[in-house]
Amino acid sequence: MIHFEPRWKNIGISVSGGADSALLAFLLCSKIVNTKVHVLSHVRMWKTRPWQRYDSINVFNWLMDRFPNINFQRHENFIPPDLEYGDNGAHIKDEYGNIRSGDQIIVRAHAEWIASTYSLDAWYAGKTKNPSDDSITKGMPDRNVTYKDPSELVKDFNGVTVCHPFLYTEKDWIISQYKEHNILDLLNITRSCEGDFKNFDYKNYIPGQLVPECNECFWCQERHWAMEKNNV
Repeated sequence: MIHFEPRWKNIGISVSGGADSALLAFLLCSKIVNTKVHVLSHVRMWKTRPWQRYDSINVFNWLMDRFPNINFQRHENFIPPDLEYGDNGAHIKDEYGNIRSGDQIIVRAHAEWIASTYSLDAWYAGKTKNPSDDSITKGMPDRNVTYKDPSELVKDFNGVTVCHPFLYTEKDWIISQYKEHNILDLLNITRSCEGDFKNFDYKNYIPGQLVPECNECFWCQERHWAMEKNNV
């Protein structure tokens, strides 16, 4: 169950354009009546994967069409490719003394700024757990979590309720929810692949054009595994 309090007037949701965050946004918006929704997205890897920006915009537009009575506001931020996790990993100490990658620090700091500027009551992120299937390799280290306590899913941070409802959830459950709620059209506009393509970058990409999948990266493996498990 996703924690939500009807008394909240402003909430933030991080929406990347991937299946996890898109589902989270849908489930939350299905609960909302009189709450403003701030959608936080980031321009990432703009030179090598310029389409990622438009994936998040497509999801945002779908949400606005599906929930016309909700007051949405989209906030777009930029992450320099040099500061992405990439080959550098987590190697920077943030202001709270934690070792993080540059992109992790920017995502958190941007969410804090939006929360302060717009008086958010809560902020949500759709981070999921790595698959337990050993055939899926090279998952993100910070997604190798084991269930500890439900309090990890909902925490107070500087007066804002921070929610990670999918923290102990694997991708196969995420895909099952798209079938259960009959929103495969939303799933079809999301993207998981993090592969780069030779001779296909910011110089020649045209917004809206079909982008191939590498079928090799962890994100492709995870999505294909989850879709096969659900016969999608």
